[in-house]
Amino acid sequence: MNNFNTARTIDLLGYLPDVLKDTKEMQAIMAAEMPEIQALWQACEDVLNDQFIVEATENGVARREKMLGISPFATDTLDDRKFRILSRYNEQLPYTRQSLRQRLATLCGEDGYSIEFLTKDFTVKVKVELTVKKQEAAVGEMLERVLPYNMAFTVELLYNQWQMLEDSTWEAFASKTWNEIREEVL
Repeated sequence: MNNFNTARTIDLLGYLPDVLKDTKEMQAIMAAEMPEIQALWQACEDVLNDQFIVEATENGVARREKMLGISPFATDTLDDRKFRILSRYNEQLPYTRQSLRQRLATLCGEDGYSIEFLTKDFTVKVKVELTVKKQEAAVGEMLERVLPYNMAFTVELLYNQWQMLEDSTWEAFASKTWNEIREEVL
């Protein structure tokens, strides 16, 4: 924690020359101005604290959420919102193939995806298993945020292949359409 979180009491009378400290008019003026100066001091502290996510006020957190396109949930505490912001900034850490594989495994499971890096074309091809096809959009959003801007990517479903079905009989698929055979988990 920093020293800015402690409330500071400002005594304006201490700034007056001794000759004016005892006059009732100056005491009344200073008493009237102290709440304004105290509020100004607190606003300056808040602006400084808002520069750091952990120390940020409600206003600072809301500003960062707006910049990052994060919509807080109604049940979120200030700490929950700060955690979400820190998580988003951690996505922007240097991109490595290993970190990308870890993120994909988190979203799709260890065997829920395949990835191909086409280095000479600056392209990443990700195929998502049919078992996690609902995560296809989330994978695309994550790649949009994580990959460098000079890299293109595609996200596709990893459809059923003939090699997976060659031991099956035609009768097993008689009631299904070609799209169902291709796109359903079998």
